[in-house]
Amino acid sequence: MVDTIVEFTSIYDDATVRSLENEFSRLKGECYVDHAGATLYSDTQIRNVSADLHGSLYANPHSTGNSLTQDIIERTRYRILSHFNTNPDEYSVIFTSGATASLKIVAEGFRFTMENNKVVMSSHSGSFIYVQDNHTSVLGMRDVVAARGADTICLGHDQAFQIFSQPTTSRDSDERQSSNSLFVYSAQCNFSGLKYPLKWISDTHTGALSVFVRKPSTRWYVLLDAASFVPTNNLDLSVFKPDFVCLSFYKMFGYPTGIGALLVKNTSSDVLDKTYYGGGTVDIALSSERFHRKREILYQRFEDGTVPFLSIVSLQYGFEILSKLTMDRISKHVFSLAKTLHHSLLTLHHCNGKPVVKLYSDSDYEDRRSQGGIVAFNVMRSNGEYVGYMEVLNMAALFKVHLRTGCFCNPGACQRHLSLSTKDILENYEAGYTCSGIADLINGKPTGAVRISFGYMSTIKDVETVVLMITKCFIDEPYIRKLPEWNAINTSKINTQINKCILKRLFIYPIKSCGAHEITDSWNLNSKGLEFDREWMIMTSSGTCLTQKHHINLCLLKPVILRKENIMKLTYPGMPMIEISLKNSYEKSMKHPICQSRICESRVEGIDCGSEVSEWLSLALGKPNLRLIQQSHGRQKKGLDKTELSFSSQAQYLAINEASVSWLNDKVSHDLDFKKDTAVHRFRGNIIVEGCEAFDEMKWKHICIGNNNFEVNGPCTRCQMICIDQTTGEKTIEPLRTLAEEFHGKLRFGIYLTRLENTQVLGLMYNFLHWFTCRYIFDHICDFTKVWKRESLKFRVYQFIIDLYFERS
Repeated sequence: MVDTIVEFTSIYDDATVRSLENEFSRLKGECYVDHAGATLYSDTQIRNVSADLHGSLYANPHSTGNSLTQDIIERTRYRILSHFNTNPDEYSVIFTSGATASLKIVAEGFRFTMENNKVVMSSHSGSFIYVQDNHTSVLGMRDVVAARGADTICLGHDQAFQIFSQPTTSRDSDERQSSNSLFVYSAQCNFSGLKYPLKWISDTHTGALSVFVRKPSTRWYVLLDAASFVPTNNLDLSVFKPDFVCLSFYKMFGYPTGIGALLVKNTSSDVLDKTYYGGGTVDIALSSERFHRKREILYQRFEDGTVPFLSIVSLQYGFEILSKLTMDRISKHVFSLAKTLHHSLLTLHHCNGKPVVKLYSDSDYEDRRSQGGIVAFNVMRSNGEYVGYMEVLNMAALFKVHLRTGCFCNPGACQRHLSLSTKDILENYEAGYTCSGIADLINGKPTGAVRISFGYMSTIKDVETVVLMITKCFIDEPYIRKLPEWNAINTSKINTQINKCILKRLFIYPIKSCGAHEITDSWNLNSKGLEFDREWMIMTSSGTCLTQKHHINLCLLKPVILRKENIMKLTYPGMPMIEISLKNSYEKSMKHPICQSRICESRVEGIDCGSEVSEWLSLALGKPNLRLIQQSHGRQKKGLDKTELSFSSQAQYLAINEASVSWLNDKVSHDLDFKKDTAVHRFRGNIIVEGCEAFDEMKWKHICIGNNNFEVNGPCTRCQMICIDQTTGEKTIEPLRTLAEEFHGKLRFGIYLTRLENTQVLGLMYNFLHWFTCRYIFDHICDFTKVWKRESLKFRVYQFIIDLYFERS
């Protein structure tokens, strides 16, 4: 693996490296490479924040006589401006909830006309121009500014560089100006890491865009989206002077979240209007009449309500971290890491010579003036097919790699780099693609990418881990195996074959994400599935459900159901056994209140099972304040088909075909850590069947077990949980790697089932009988009229009946 890493140039000295290792000791064994999404806070930073809040009394800054809070807020404004090499004489700081809120202020307040608060025809109004590679929050400004009378124009990537490469004639300062126009662009693209020229700011001010929009007398302003740029680069506002700058502080130093700033050049502040006002932003307001006067100082006029003063107090400790390292060293460091990863990925090839990744970049990663610490790519198979980014995400989780996939809220850059037309994107949307969705491949083409982004505390070990993950999971061996698509089901023909399989084993998982209990005798079925299946869950102190995705040792917690004794026994290695009652006897007890949580975006309710089992779980699993929650009769979780569920994720039942497991075992022959005799448990099925061919279950529509009829809801999409050996708690890269390789990224194994009520079964029988009746009548009519020989007519009518049947059933 080391041989695949291109030589890395270290920027930090040994003392800095050791210091950062101590500051971020919680990263041991983890590979965090999503700093463009949110960087990490340091230990010292949080300790200083905690000590400050613990030892100080900070009151509402609006309270009379409370100078401490107000003073530190004003000092923080100076500190922010100083970080960007400017001062209060040139710029003002308006605190916001983040970069998005800052953009919204400008969208709602920018005056595109020379007449205050008037919307006029676009020919007498300014223009709103933005570059294609912009954050979604910039795109959100368009409808707002259009309502204010501005025309909106999108500059393509190449078009923007072409316009700004032309010589600009300085505008005459005495020239009469008829409107105001706004140009918005990002200092650094959060998709590819391209750094856009900051010289565009002065070029815009001197009229570089005036000829393009055919408005020679408009006055130009620049809004610089610096949210992706300033965490790892120096923005010198003494050299480059945009009119507005938006940023988010959690992207700079991790904590606190929910606070950002809009920096406004004082000489440009008069172009911002404001209608709404809240507490603290007016000098006087009458309740009986529509009369008020807003404050004169800019930030006081725009900071409605009470600012998040405790968060503002915390900012100084983040800036201390950055100032010690210096932004220049940070910039060199993240660029060196990105360059090493980019060049290393370029060297990766399959055994047939084809590249392993397709990189999306606008630079050659040789000059940090044009490239930041971001690398975007998609993984390719040796046959030229794309690997879906969800597959990469699942594999990355096995290596504890935290990365980002999708379009990163930058649809323009995504469209450009992936060469998607507008028609392609709309067709993808119709096919199920949405922002932040899981539809990663449509018609074999990617809908997004994989992004690796570095922060000031990132290390060369992070690069090595990413390359190792890709090498072990996606580079072909010296042979290519290609199997037919087993998940393609032809519904244009009626399959009358009846598969006679044997129900071999039954399992329930009483506590969600914990060990299985095998059923060896008769068992009750209720409206949610097998009785006691996922009836309980373990909830953390923050109200979230504990799962194996993040706590693999949960599989070692084994529940045993003793129905006659009406108890459930819990065992865990090194812990004495504990018993709890099966009955939900706490339903109306004030000592055991109803608890609310969320599972897969669904809100669920449960009853706390008491302090004794809570203490036992906390000791066993090594996490404080864990609670065992039993499902109540209140709010129920709903499945894919809106049926009632227990604490399971998608459906009432999960069926696994043992032949499919055997087939997969044969494909994972090279992994010595993969235990074939326990492989079936990795898939955590309720119903295990044998006696049919591998993947026959993918063709089933309905199954019958005894007197119970079930409808197939579809295949189960798999994640990294199947890589946990349920008997030992050990984690491997198999069988997820083989499953993805064999079926080209379609991570499906097992089928979801829903039990049908008697009325539903009768409906299906009616539909089937109706179809056969129609076929019988049609056959006899055709025989009688001698039209049977007209095969095309026969086929069309048959097709109509078949389609009607499947639609009804």
